[in-house]
Amino acid sequence: MQIRPYRPHQDFRALLDAQCDLYQLNFPRFVCTPAFLADQAQRLRVAGRRPLENGIFVLDDQGTVAGFVWVAVRMDLQGAYGSIDQVYLKPEYRRQGYGKWLMQAAEDFIKKQGLATARLYVTRENHDAVNLYRGMGYDVTRYEMERPI
Repeated sequence: MQIRPYRPHQDFRALLDAQCDLYQLNFPRFVCTPAFLADQAQRLRVAGRRPLENGIFVLDDQGTVAGFVWVAVRMDLQGAYGSIDQVYLKPEYRRQGYGKWLMQAAEDFIKKQGLATARLYVTRENHDAVNLYRGMGYDVTRYEMERPI
């Protein structure tokens, strides 16, 4: 088992195939459509061509993509930061410590870019992810609120 950089020609399909599961974990009513997958495929292609702006790291289990993390360099009014956009593990690899491995790879990428802050978004219903992030020192800094109208 190892963490390695994303290889677009070898890993693209596995990362794209994980997108529906990843979004359904966070948004239970999410419907995975061909348009969604086409958009994610385009984002993944662009990210693969911009390795200084996007760090994608794969958890490789003897040639099988067991999970991945996708981190991007972003900027807002507070300055540049590392945005951990996607963390995914196949179900059989969850709750075994591999999420920490992926998060460490993301944080190492952020440090390498000279950035001092890592941010991520997670839905409160994704309890396993929330527990992982809190255990690694992440804290709530903003709230997104909504109400049905």
